[in-house]
Amino acid sequence: MKNPRLALIGTGGTIAGAASAASVSTDYKPASLSLVAVVDTVPELRQRYDIEVTQPLQLASYDVRPEHWLDLHKAVMLAVHNPEVNGIVVTHGTDTLEETATFLHLSVNTSKPIVLVGAMRPATAYSADGPANLLDACTVAACDTARERGTLVVMNGRIHSGLWVGKRHVSSVDAFDSPLAGALGEVADQAVQWFRAPKRAPSIAWQAPVTWPRVDIAVAYAGVDETAMRTFVSAGAQGIVYAGLGNANMPSAYRTFFQSLPAQGVLVARCARFITGSVSRTSAYADAQHGILTAGPLPPHKVRIILLLGLAHGMDGPAIQRWIDQILLAG
Repeated sequence: MKNPRLALIGTGGTIAGAASAASVSTDYKPASLSLVAVVDTVPELRQRYDIEVTQPLQLASYDVRPEHWLDLHKAVMLAVHNPEVNGIVVTHGTDTLEETATFLHLSVNTSKPIVLVGAMRPATAYSADGPANLLDACTVAACDTARERGTLVVMNGRIHSGLWVGKRHVSSVDAFDSPLAGALGEVADQAVQWFRAPKRAPSIAWQAPVTWPRVDIAVAYAGVDETAMRTFVSAGAQGIVYAGLGNANMPSAYRTFFQSLPAQGVLVARCARFITGSVSRTSAYADAQHGILTAGPLPPHKVRIILLLGLAHGMDGPAIQRWIDQILLAG
């Protein structure tokens, strides 16, 4: 029987990191090893799968920018269009893993499994989690039942939606979860169990942007004023995500300014800053009346990606709000 063919795409990160000693797990240099070297630490991979390796990026994920997503997108699409490839695995640093996962989830339309995987400890550590995570990610990517689920994230034996997953701890190997939505499944000893039927959010009709629009996040706090928003507008922001207090609330002193931004050509969206829950669209902010977008329970950095993609593809505010609603409905 022919082994499943997997496209492994490397971008760097802690999973390819190296420290000064095996006893060191937090002070290290990310993206020190090639993906080939990482794959070689798990000999079973080449026994189980027909592996093809590409390395479009070699970065710590805190240095990943939307421009890098374009290179990654090209590499992913080459694998998507290769009829011999059964699944795709992307190794990535954990700092921005959830953002890259959201980007791919909303910009790649394929039934093939796309799985992002990282590690919380460098490859040189005694307790490195990268090898087990990579083996699990390949198991999921090669699984027929992983199809039609969009982009997935596999970390510490759990399978998450790329849209809903988030990093919740700075150093624990159990750093990722999906608030409200919950994990999609789990993987152990090369066996996959799903908790729900396949479904995925509608992706955009992708066209690579020549340049990305500027979209910023303004974070609320006690005593905040509109200085940051005014600065973003002056810097040429086409969109601003307001990460608000409680139910995306803001001080009454600058609500009028915020509500005026759509009329000035700046798309704005309200969401909650650090807490879980779905932001109400019917509110004191008269969102629909003023052209203000809301994104339910999605966090600010993921709402920003939706605005980036929408604006880059020529969508106006109402069209982006409809897309958001469709994404949330698909779960």
